[in-house]
Amino acid sequence: MKKLKVKAVFFDLWNTIAFTDVKKDVFREMQVRMGLNELTPDQFLHECENAIMLQEFESLQHMYSRLLSHFSLNSGEILLGDLDFLWSHSLKKDKFFPETKTVLAKTRKHFKTALVSNCENFGFKYLSKEFDFSKYFNEIILSCDVGLLKPNPKIFYLPLKKLKVKPFEAVMVGDSMRTDMIGAKRAGLKTILLDRKNKFKGKKPEVDAVIHSLNELNKVIEFKK
Repeated sequence: MKKLKVKAVFFDLWNTIAFTDVKKDVFREMQVRMGLNELTPDQFLHECENAIMLQEFESLQHMYSRLLSHFSLNSGEILLGDLDFLWSHSLKKDKFFPETKTVLAKTRKHFKTALVSNCENFGFKYLSKEFDFSKYFNEIILSCDVGLLKPNPKIFYLPLKKLKVKPFEAVMVGDSMRTDMIGAKRAGLKTILLDRKNKFKGKKPEVDAVIHSLNELNKVIEFKK
């Protein structure tokens, strides 16, 4: 495969540079506690994204109340306690992949970089306690700051404009076909799917390249010498 020639590399956050698989279980448990069995897990997740990842919240309690209001549920003390327990548990499990810092540092030396993430503000703030994002990214675009969610192509236009690069001069690296790959492709970017668990083995996803670890990035992108 011919390596991609780009000027900018955009990264997703969750399960791309930082591990957060536990959140899938948390969302499933939240759905059960909230009694929303008529929704599929994916539908519930998408609704949660719209409820809590498009604005900043002053407190976790404020975020929980917004989430319950989105589903037209009363915020009883027991339910609020359940949500707080589950969400606080998930925050403590978030961590970076072992190769993250090394790969991001190398990428920053060779390219303009941006973080583009669907994210509520507490998860990002928690990770920021031990990780200086500004050291690795020229631009940080969070859905809760800009009021846009991937796969909306408009969220990708923001770092393109700030970094002064054209869509075809940038590549998006992420683990989600729906949000990262489809969204970036709609915006005109090149796409690299990070398939850590070989979910796409034997398949041919419509992306420019597939990698299984961030360490493989130099195999599919042409790093400047």
